[in-house]
Amino acid sequence: MRLDTKLESTNKWTYIVGLTVILISEFIVRYLLLPSPAKDIHIRIALGVEWLIFLTLLFYWIPKVERNNIESIGFRKFRWRYLWLGVVVYLGVLIASIGSGFALESIGLEPIRSLQSMINQYSPLTLVGLFLTGTVVEEVFYRGYLIERIKFLTGKYWLAGIVSWLVFTLVHIKFFGLGPTLDVSVLSAALVMIYLKEKSIWPCIVIHGLNGLFVYLIFPLLVP
Repeated sequence: MRLDTKLESTNKWTYIVGLTVILISEFIVRYLLLPSPAKDIHIRIALGVEWLIFLTLLFYWIPKVERNNIESIGFRKFRWRYLWLGVVVYLGVLIASIGSGFALESIGLEPIRSLQSMINQYSPLTLVGLFLTGTVVEEVFYRGYLIERIKFLTGKYWLAGIVSWLVFTLVHIKFFGLGPTLDVSVLSAALVMIYLKEKSIWPCIVIHGLNGLFVYLIFPLLVP
């Protein structure tokens, strides 16, 4: 067997293991570690587990086991246009979410804005943790790593995008409920589409960061 064939086979198995660990751990964290309703301590423990997995992935699994670099999960060269691109896409997501919110209310479901009063009850430290985790960790897990590894295994970016959109949407359903989770699917779709277009995680970080900035840091100050 040729050396490059051996390396490709090894990478396939390390990618499968990496994907399995991330997906299973994310559902375990959100479905087992987060009771309903969740208190500050529960959320902090869940966030701590996610960051531990994230750091292990970034500094051990990818460089030591997969023998890859962070460019392989979308951390390609940063371009300043990603900033305005992220702002424009986020404004589009915001408009779409407003529309979907009214549509959900028309059929008797609560939109995502109904969660704001619950979010406002958490401590500032917890809210900062949620903001940072959503902005960085979730983008690495659900866009950079998941999309790139599934694409490598299947050869299909569109399939990887669908899986990313579906999984990111579903992991929110217990904590958010059905209506708000359907709203999340709008953000999830936008993040997947911009990643597939740019093949870079940076604009996704900007979009998710803007969303988290308002939800977790600005709105709790404006609406106590």
